[in-house]
Amino acid sequence: MTENISAKDLIRQIVKWKKQFMWITLVTALVVGVIVFLIPKQYKSVAILFPARQFSVSKLVIEANAGNQEDYMMFGDADDTEKLMQLLTCDELKIKVADAFDLWHRWKVKDTVFSYHYLKLKWDDMVTIKRTEFNSVRIEVYDYTAVGAAIIANGISDYVDSVRFSMNREVSGRVLKIVKDEYESTLSRMKVLEDSLDVLRQKGVLHFKEQVKAYSKSYAQAIEKNDVGAMKRLEAKLDTLKKYGSAYQNMHDDLDKYASKYPDIKMKYDEAMVNYNTMIPIKFVVEKAKPNEFKAKPSRLVLLVIAIIAANLMGLFFLLLKEKFGQPSK
Repeated sequence: MTENISAKDLIRQIVKWKKQFMWITLVTALVVGVIVFLIPKQYKSVAILFPARQFSVSKLVIEANAGNQEDYMMFGDADDTEKLMQLLTCDELKIKVADAFDLWHRWKVKDTVFSYHYLKLKWDDMVTIKRTEFNSVRIEVYDYTAVGAAIIANGISDYVDSVRFSMNREVSGRVLKIVKDEYESTLSRMKVLEDSLDVLRQKGVLHFKEQVKAYSKSYAQAIEKNDVGAMKRLEAKLDTLKKYGSAYQNMHDDLDKYASKYPDIKMKYDEAMVNYNTMIPIKFVVEKAKPNEFKAKPSRLVLLVIAIIAANLMGLFFLLLKEKFGQPSK
């Protein structure tokens, strides 16, 4: 043979080796046919989501100034879509879904120290999450049953809110503790001041400044009338005011400060409680996944044809090599 084979020569050689190619085709069809037949069927189910606007619950629902509130019924923007995509592809979501639907056994994930690694590999093969041109998110799930594919796709959609809620609780829980401590401290301090003022009131100190004015005026009148008895009674009351008046006034002023602070700290406490205990979904479900009994993959005929073509090409390559290097040199 020459160094460069022409198309005509190649066709002539293929015709010459037609028996070999028939055997290659037959053997490949039998072997690959059995292998392809043993590959389990997979079914696809699709869920479509739109992101929701992402704000704190207290700002959306209970904030006093309604003019500053965002509309929680509006679809999210591109940034909200990116946030939703990030949550849908996070590892925590994968583990939650795997545990909830026992994907470890369902997808035959190897039970070794590398189980999580194998789960991620299988997840990448069975789950596709992508952003569409309409700013929505498309979740495609493959499974070995049509119902299973729909359940898992809807589960991913549902658990994304759980992941967001858990993530938010780490922050909102710390904020709640700070605000709660301050709220309880304010209540406790107000209670101590109220109790202390009650003790002073029992001693006759009811309103320091007003009483001083009233007693001083009455004492002056008693002096003018030379009413010794009244003077002694008023001197005793003025002595009591002199003894406890300063403490009463300080505690009264402190109580006023805490009382003016209380509505603000109470509102902050209520907001922190709402943010900690309440969850608003971060997505709108446009289309829930439904079972589709039409097999999605494998396409057995396509795989068989590709395998036969590949086997024949390999066979042609080796036959050409044999033809070239198997002839004795002249």
